[in-house]
Amino acid sequence: MAQDKLHIIITGEQGNGRSFAVCKKTARRTIIAVLSISIILILGFLAGIAFFSQNLNLSSKNRVLDSRLVETMTALDEIQASRTNLIARYEDKIARLEEDRENLLESSISRLDEKSKVIEKVMDNIGVEVKIEEDPNHSGGPYISPDEQYCDQLILKADRYLEVLNKIPLGRPVPGKISSKFGNRTDPIKKRQAFHPGIDFRGNTGDEIKATADAVVKTAASNNVLGNHIILAHGNGYESIFAHLHKRLVKKGDKVKRGQVIGHIGNTGRSTGSHLHYGIRYNKKSIDPMKYLQVADLTLSLSK
Repeated sequence: MAQDKLHIIITGEQGNGRSFAVCKKTARRTIIAVLSISIILILGFLAGIAFFSQNLNLSSKNRVLDSRLVETMTALDEIQASRTNLIARYEDKIARLEEDRENLLESSISRLDEKSKVIEKVMDNIGVEVKIEEDPNHSGGPYISPDEQYCDQLILKADRYLEVLNKIPLGRPVPGKISSKFGNRTDPIKKRQAFHPGIDFRGNTGDEIKATADAVVKTAASNNVLGNHIILAHGNGYESIFAHLHKRLVKKGDKVKRGQVIGHIGNTGRSTGSHLHYGIRYNKKSIDPMKYLQVADLTLSLSK
């Protein structure tokens, strides 16, 4: 039994001492317990230090993330503000463009309407169509703002008018002075009163003669009265006659455009000198070309 006990003797400086007997198993267990507790405390301390260090790192990372989040939110706010400003500028620009478009549309419609009215007046003056006068003091109805459809209708209307005008013989075939007018006159050969179904233009042999409207050559021939002559059919009841030519530059069936040179002034047929006899027929009846000459500058400028 003595071997199972551990004797611990404690002596003092005075020579007095104490002795204790401790069971070896109890001492071993106590030592093991103390060591275990010490190890646990040490491990806990080390773990605490590690957790504390990790917490510091996490706190630092969290501050960095918070800083980045603030920067990101600030950048997003700036982007949103920029986007809002950009949208506002675009909306303002779109509104101005829309206003400009409406103003341009109104201006275009006004110009087209004015041109159409001028063309109507020209056509009315030469007897092609009678214009109905508008009277704002005796009219009414709902207000409808101009739109693209109305503009398209005016364009179509103006194009149709111009198409009609292109087939009406307007303007001078030659730049020379008029030597004999339409109607009753003294015949230059017989010296008697006679009817002259056209206008004579003074000129020099070889001067160019131009078509006064789009047409198809109906006749390109020669006889004792008209000499070398050309008759153009314009397809709308109108025909134009060019007589006493020195030379013809077109033949029957040719298509010609207004302003195209079709021949040269001459002195052939029943003629007393170099000139161009120019006549216009409407529905096979000779009419005075004078009023068709007077509106030429206006209609030609409208066609451009």
